[in-house]
Parts: sequence; structure tokens; C-alpha cells
Amino acid sequence: MKKIIALFVVSILLLTGCGTNTPKSKVEAYLNRYSSLSDDVKTDLETRVSSESLSIENQKIYKDVLTRQYENLKYEIKDESIDGDRATVKVKLTVYDLYKMDKDSINYMNNNANEFYDDANQFSEELFNKYRINLMLTTNETVNYEVEFYLNKVNGEWIVETPDRTTLEKIHGMYNYEME
Repeated sequence: MKKIIALFVVSILLLTGCGTNTPKSKVEAYLNRYSSLSDDVKTDLETRVSSESLSIENQKIYKDVLTRQYENLKYEIKDESIDGDRATVKVKLTVYDLYKMDKDSINYMNNNANEFYDDANQFSEELFNKYRINLMLTTNETVNYEVEFYLNKVNGEWIVETPDRTTLEKIHGMYNYEME
């Protein structure tokens, strides 16, 4: 019984003691929107999928790829630095390595192009995309990235700046780390 009471007290302290208006907590909330598939993340996901030149069937699979990516996103806050009304939060992200799967699928296609020919003996982008997206959907390979989130304090509230393209590519697992 004492353990249960102690656990309850610790839970209350964690819920009330952790500030919800700290740079760290704001970045955690931002990343949790991905893992919980908040409405705005779902809208962005739908926009991203529909903007791809994919068939309806492949769009559904690609949506599953991104949903899986977001739901399994792992992060660890490494550092928080505050300088007046500006802050930086360093985070270690762990995501599925979709960039590698994309690259592997292209290498496979280059060496096995005949597998992607249709009944008219023409290369089928549709068949290749299905292969590529299914490879992404089934991978368990992950990659770690160190990213920084920048925040500004506005009217006493910490606001996460819109991440740059590189950070978003890392969240999506599509960052070309070979270019570094």
C-alpha cells in the first residue's frame, strides 16, 4: 500500500511539477504531436501523400509508411539552452531509415529493371513505386539524428519556430545523410 501511495504522489508531482511552459516541454509537445498523430499532423500527412505522383493504391501504402514512421518516432532531449527570450533544445531523434530504403530500391531497380516491366514490356513506374514503398513500410532499420529546435518567448509563452527543411527531413526519415 505504501508503494502505491508513493507512486501516486510521484505521479502527481511529475504531472504538476513539470512546467508546461519550458522550451523542453514545448519541444516534447511538438514531437508528441507526431507520435500521437494529432489532427494537424494528419492533415500535413494527407497533403504530403497527395502531392506525390502515386496511384491511389500506392498513396494508401505511403500513408501507412508515414503513419508508422510518426507513431514509432523516438526522441531524447539532450540539452536545453535559454538566452533571454530565445532558446535552443537539442534532441536525439530515432526514426526508420526511409532514405536508405529509397536508395536501396533505386539500386535494386538499376540492377533488376526487368522486374518492373509491365505486360507491354515497358518500365512501369507504378510497379517500381509499389516495390519502393513496400520496402519502406517493412523496414526495421533506424537512424539517429541530432537536431536543434529553436524557440522564442512571446508574451511569456515559449513558441517552437517552424523547423527547417533538414530537420523535417530527419523527422520523416528521408534526410540524405550521405551528403554531409
